[in-house]
Amino acid sequence: MIVTDIPIYDGSLIHNRFAYKFHRKKVLSIGNIVAFRAPMKVETSGMIDLEDLLDADFIYSDDAINFCWEIPNMCPVGAVAFQRLFNTLIANILSSKYINAPIEMKGDDLIVHKEHNQHGIIQSKGKASVSITYTKNNVAIGHTGINVNAGKKAPAFAYSTNLTDAQAEAFMLEVIQLFYYLADDLFVASTKITL
Repeated sequence: MIVTDIPIYDGSLIHNRFAYKFHRKKVLSIGNIVAFRAPMKVETSGMIDLEDLLDADFIYSDDAINFCWEIPNMCPVGAVAFQRLFNTLIANILSSKYINAPIEMKGDDLIVHKEHNQHGIIQSKGKASVSITYTKNNVAIGHTGINVNAGKKAPAFAYSTNLTDAQAEAFMLEVIQLFYYLADDLFVASTKITL
């Protein structure tokens, strides 16, 4: 589902379960996702990542595509494994269909290997994403943000995808479809044992 009424991503959306708020009676037991386009400004109260909080490494983007997901019955390691797999698949779509450049996965980050200019500095690669996941009450909750325009408050290593409005919408729809395919496929695979 693409949501159009979230004016900014500040991190608070994923502090609790949110799927019912958006999907109501269409909440799926395999998991749910929402996508929206909004600036990111995640500071102290919105942070979940302790390392980033301790380093005061806050999140800023003037324009980003945000994916927030919720998957029930998942342990913390499973949540991280899902996040890394999901982000890798997002990277494959972004690389091959939208920016035509190689993307390396570094942990949960999408590192685009393409020359770009951020803060007047020409760089050979840059980080196009932010992402976090955790579990709360046996439910995985996560966020992946992809910069459209990282902007001036973003760090010098940030990469802007510069997707057009049409590309951004197509990308969101494709990633939503990918999420449901992946969540369903993983669920089915977990049920086909004979013991």
